[in-house]
Amino acid sequence: MRILADTGIWFRFVRRLPLSRKVEAAFEDSGNQRYLCPISSMEVVRKWRAGKLPCPEPTTWLDLALEGFEILPITEPIARQAALWEWEHRDPADRLIAATAQLHGIELWHTDTILQKLAGFPQRYFKAVTL
Repeated sequence: MRILADTGIWFRFVRRLPLSRKVEAAFEDSGNQRYLCPISSMEVVRKWRAGKLPCPEPTTWLDLALEGFEILPITEPIARQAALWEWEHRDPADRLIAATAQLHGIELWHTDTILQKLAGFPQRYFKAVTL
């Protein structure tokens, strides 16, 4: 199985925070391929700086957190698709992650209730587990 993790699911997995059993099992299965959009690193650092993430400084653990995930580049076609969707959702990071899923044909696993309502990319929504 090929899985593109959104920032929230990836962060929870690498920081060992609560996740659904299905997500946890899929990410721990070595037979599955795990992917990440590089904008997730930016989101983690920005949220940490804003005091919105329960973790130590990302520079101390971010490189290790990327191990086991293939980082898919943000290409011009991905950037273009992210801008072309006529969605109300304006978060550029979410748009880039969804466009990455669409253009690579990889299912995006996420907990985002806004993305859940949108179409145009392969996705699987999981109810967020509270911290």
